[in-house]
Amino acid sequence: MVNIKYVDVLMSMAFIIWMQAIGYKIIQRKLGLEFIPTYHSKALPRGGVIDFNGRMNKVARELFTEFKGHVES
Repeated sequence: MVNIKYVDVLMSMAFIIWMQAIGYKIIQRKLGLEFIPTYHSKALPRGGVIDFNGRMNKVARELFTEFKGHVES
């Protein structure tokens, strides 16, 4: 069973601002926010989604752990 991680509201807003700063376009869908890179690069993975209840998929979790590393330093 996969451990589903949730993100709180303030950290998710900071995370979304950071995602836009590094080159993602945030698109609001029916069930959540989707991250789409503005330019093609292997360093920017596609398919990150945060649901409106705070649940993240695998790509979003990996990007969020990178974001937390930048916040803590």
